Amino acid sequence: MVSEKDILTQSDIEEEIRLAALQEREINFSGKILSSLILQKRNVETGINLKDAIVMHSVSLESTSIKGNVDLSGAVVKESLYAGSVNIEGDLLLIDAKINGVLNLINSNIKGAINGSGLIVSGFLSLAKIQAKNDIILRQAKINDAYHVGLIVKGDVYMRDAFISGNFDANEAFIEGSLDMVNAFVANNVSLKSAKINGSLIVKNANIKGNLDLTDSKYQEIIK
Repeated sequence: MVSEKDILTQSDIEEEIRLAALQEREINFSGKILSSLILQKRNVETGINLKDAIVMHSVSLESTSIKGNVDLSGAVVKESLYAGSVNIEGDLLLIDAKINGVLNLINSNIKGAINGSGLIVSGFLSLAKIQAKNDIILRQAKINDAYHVGLIVKGDVYMRDAFISGNFDANEAFIEGSLDMVNAFVANNVSLKSAKINGSLIVKNANIKGNLDLTDSKYQEIIK
């Protein structure tokens, strides 16, 4: 049972951000419980540690610049995570994180790696128009359909117009919807070994400079 006094308010969050800047250290919410985390159109001078944190509502990093890593490893976000147009100068770590809503990174710029090994998302994952300077790793990730009253949000992975300077690795991933890579550019390899895609694999006009490895992968159809 979570007590109200255990939940960090926006005032508590702002105080930690202020102290981290003064002490020249990363913002540390590791293991904490937050009501929500709303950092929009901000300049954050250090990384953000949310490892094993619980966020009772949503996370929004829209149009924010973060000069370090963003670590959500083992975190639980009860609603969605929106990071459209975010600029992260380090890694985005989502290892074994659970997002009980959609994960939207549209038009983001990530200078480090994105590691979502074991990530669970309820609803779609958008990497559309992303500028990823390193690898994107979704090994054993699960992108599930989400059910709301009278509405199904398909567990699709959108990668339209994505620009990935490293590899895209979704070995053993489960995608309940489709994987849409229309017009995506990947400088190295795309690996979907043993991945299961309930919908379509769409690679129309995708520019993959390395290998596309579909060993033991399953999908309804491939659209080229």
